[in-house]
Amino acid sequence: MKKALFSIALAGTIMLTSCGSPKNAAKDNTASFSVQSKSSDEAYSGEDYIKADYEADENGEASSLSYKQSEVKAIDKQMLIYSCDMSIDVLDFDDAVYRIHDLINRYNGFLERENYNDGGSTSKWQYSDEQKWKNLSAVIRIPSADYESFCRDAEAIGDMRSKNASVQNLTTEYSDLKTTLSIYEAKEKRYLDILSELKSEQDAIEVENELTNIQIEIAKIKTRMNNIENDVAYSYVYLTLNEVREYTEKPVVERTDTFGQRFRNTVSRTWDSFLYFLENLLFVLIRLLPYLLLVGLIILIIRRLIRFFSGLSNKRDKKRLQKRAEQMNELVTSEATEKNENAVSGDKPADKQ
Repeated sequence: MKKALFSIALAGTIMLTSCGSPKNAAKDNTASFSVQSKSSDEAYSGEDYIKADYEADENGEASSLSYKQSEVKAIDKQMLIYSCDMSIDVLDFDDAVYRIHDLINRYNGFLERENYNDGGSTSKWQYSDEQKWKNLSAVIRIPSADYESFCRDAEAIGDMRSKNASVQNLTTEYSDLKTTLSIYEAKEKRYLDILSELKSEQDAIEVENELTNIQIEIAKIKTRMNNIENDVAYSYVYLTLNEVREYTEKPVVERTDTFGQRFRNTVSRTWDSFLYFLENLLFVLIRLLPYLLLVGLIILIIRRLIRFFSGLSNKRDKKRLQKRAEQMNELVTSEATEKNENAVSGDKPADKQ
């Protein structure tokens, strides 16, 4: 069994090296690799998968060598992926969206992604004087044969503000994928043949595990090739529609030929800026007025409470002082009365004597 597994690994290595180097392929293919099972002496040759055609010259010697891989088709076209990113300003937004959808249907394309925004605020309240600026961003897939025509028709919908076009060439990657796929498919067939000849269950499990890994790689390669083919067949158009209110044919240019014109322009801009500042300041004060009133009311209540509690403490202090004064008066009065009583009681005995 060890010899069989070693022969399997050697077979895969020879096939990879033979496909990667055309010049050495013929030399490597002359020595066919073989794997024998315990129950069969039949040898499997790598010549079943790579066929070499020799062309003999007049002397009968081989003068050139070419080989063909099974199920490999020549690439007769470049694998190009076209993409375009454009931004268009429109006056009639709803009509522009309708025309874009009509163009997509006319050119047999489809919308891969679409995001719409009406430009309104995110609050729960809607105001009658609120201005909304609609916006649409979409990813459109158009057949590559109609890519240029679709872009030209889309540009005519409004005012083209920006456009960036690019082309990605995946010819080399696609060719490499096809070559790698043929190698893995040949290995897959080879392992299937080996598996059909094995009698040992343990050996069969090991071969099946390796065969599963090969089939997973084949699936990944085919998925990538399908994605490339789809991207080549349908080009990308990244479109952005922006709603605008009005256009001006010519920009406003200030005359600055003389000193007086520059002076007037400076004074006018300064005055406009000052008025704009006052306007914004007024709006800020209006917005802050309720909060200022609330803060002022809170401060007034706090001052009243402070005065109230300070007045209560003053009244308590006055009552305490008054009580102390009354107690002192009572104490002084009681002491004076006691002295007088003592003095009277002391005079009476003296008189008796």
